[in-house]
Amino acid sequence: MNRYSLPWGTVGGLLLAAHAPAHAQAPALTSLAPVANARTAPRRTPVVATFSQPLTAGSAPALKVFSNQRGGLRTAAAPATVSGNALRFAPAPYDFRPGETVRYTITAGAQASTGPLPQPWVGQFTAATTPGGVPVMSGGAELATGSFPPAVAVGDLDGDGDLDLLAPSGAIVGFSGEMNIFFNAGNATFVRQPGYPLARLAQAIAVGDLDGDGDLDFVCGTGTGTVGFNTGNGTFVPGSYAGSASAPAAIALGDLDGDGDLDLVETYDSFNQNGPYVGVAAVFFNDGTGTFVKQPDVAVGLRPIGLALGDVDNDGDLDFVTANGGLYGVPLNTVSIRLNDGHGAFTATPDPTVGVAPQRVALGDIDGDNDLDLLVAGNSTANGSVFWLRNNGSGTFAIISNSYAGGAPRGLALGDLDGDGDLDYVVANWDSTPHIATTSLNNGSGSFSTRQAVTFTTSPGDVALGDLDGDGDLDLVTANTANNALGVRLNNGTGPLATGPGRLAGSGPAALTAAPNPATGRVMLTLPPAATSAELLDPLGRVVRRVPAPAGTSTLDVAGLPSGLYVVRAAGQATRLVVE
Repeated sequence: MNRYSLPWGTVGGLLLAAHAPAHAQAPALTSLAPVANARTAPRRTPVVATFSQPLTAGSAPALKVFSNQRGGLRTAAAPATVSGNALRFAPAPYDFRPGETVRYTITAGAQASTGPLPQPWVGQFTAATTPGGVPVMSGGAELATGSFPPAVAVGDLDGDGDLDLLAPSGAIVGFSGEMNIFFNAGNATFVRQPGYPLARLAQAIAVGDLDGDGDLDFVCGTGTGTVGFNTGNGTFVPGSYAGSASAPAAIALGDLDGDGDLDLVETYDSFNQNGPYVGVAAVFFNDGTGTFVKQPDVAVGLRPIGLALGDVDNDGDLDFVTANGGLYGVPLNTVSIRLNDGHGAFTATPDPTVGVAPQRVALGDIDGDNDLDLLVAGNSTANGSVFWLRNNGSGTFAIISNSYAGGAPRGLALGDLDGDGDLDYVVANWDSTPHIATTSLNNGSGSFSTRQAVTFTTSPGDVALGDLDGDGDLDLVTANTANNALGVRLNNGTGPLATGPGRLAGSGPAALTAAPNPATGRVMLTLPPAATSAELLDPLGRVVRRVPAPAGTSTLDVAGLPSGLYVVRAAGQATRLVVE
């Protein structure tokens, strides 16, 4: 239920109440752009919050915009501005990343002459990807890690504009832990960096700007929680928090209390808990510096091994959902939905039954009605399924369909894989032969069609999506515990293969080159043998030049184009080009 009272306004197409019990003259949030839970917002779109009254000049810091892929707290480098009734953030000096989920908070620091905003508002939208037709995931590499990597995350760690990789290892008792870090050369060529020590039993990872300084830190569930504070160039200063004695199965970051920083939720495998078998979600508030303060635990179903945050009841705060796998050999078959009161305290709703032994959950607007629906990957046996549950707008879900998903789904991720403006999904199958992750495409209203079984050398587990090669679409990476590696697969092209330390498979660097770089006029392209043409894409992923590719070479004219970072793409390979 909505925690506010009348009078009503509209935010992002959703019904919004003015923030009671404040007096009627207090400023009310009346609209947001992009609309709430938008799934294809332009990558350079401004974030605009409009109020019922003019705001004071001191309200600008009240709008906080977060990326977990590049730049962390985006408003740290480019603060929001006030114009009359509106707070506005324009993504500068660079756009949002393709396909990333952008989260924002409007804190109670937003003030009019009559007083402050009575309650904060937390929301999200998804940035658009480049249209590319039916995705074909291929090429990439197998990147060697430490022992048994259970999870993987993507993010620009070194501040150079491309997405790097992090994966904890040492997930099994008796093995030392390590955070494996791979820097991206910009075209999905990855070079392993010195490891970061972790406690053993590292099971989960989340990336975000924990200290608000404009770069990406990480938090890793290792029993006693591990924090890595980024110095800005991808090296980390150690930190910690007082986690459970048992390693959490899942971990997520988000602003739970509406104060403008990233808080933490962990879920614990109840099979490893002492005493009665009870599922637990542990909540920690951030003090703004990356110091986490423990809050009361929240009871959830047994063995909560999947976790997702999002505003499922459309009241302006972050709720959470868990997938409850049950005790070993005794599946529970439920998901738990816990609703936020706006201050980071959670109440329970009935736990829906979903399939057998749910493993992973993901939240996103599947059917285009601007609320967050639920995907659940379940069944730890050979008969895996992905269930789609439609949200009625208030956080009550009904199963609409389920699709076969191979054996033992262990990874699930939502993203616009084909660039058509809706959310597709990838599910990774732990127990399947051949070893696969399956892509399924959305028709826009929630009907999914299976398009490709992406093969790996061994069983893939956790999966993450991001534009790894800089061409505007979503690539995928999986954590492959059985062969101690990460599996990278690139969307619609073979792409360059890793050549640095840690590479297990693949050959040779990419044949695509552009010179001079930076350029002001004509650029000479050396192209892959299979290329019949080459395209130049602007920072929004739009094709602005296309040239034929006879005999493996071509000339590209960039005169007259705005200065900035572009991508040259040919035969599934990509390289960056700076136009001056």
